[in-house]
Amino acid sequence: MVIQKLKDLLIDCSMIITTATMLIVQALVVSWIVFTIPEPCPRKYRVTQEQGGMLASPVDIHRYCELDYGGKFVLKDEYKE
Repeated sequence: MVIQKLKDLLIDCSMIITTATMLIVQALVVSWIVFTIPEPCPRKYRVTQEQGGMLASPVDIHRYCELDYGGKFVLKDEYKE
């Protein structure tokens, strides 16, 4: 009887450690995703001069921003402040 209770306790402890490990891994993955997302292209580099931006024509967006793999414009490194 005592041996069975010790086995149950051992299983419970290992499940607690496993759950804690899963939470730590999830926190690491989520923080990696959040902190490695590139900075989006600011509005002033996406709109024309008539609308208060920097572009002479909408095609000039490629001077300041580049298209990333997600299909979104990201500010080039040389224009980051």
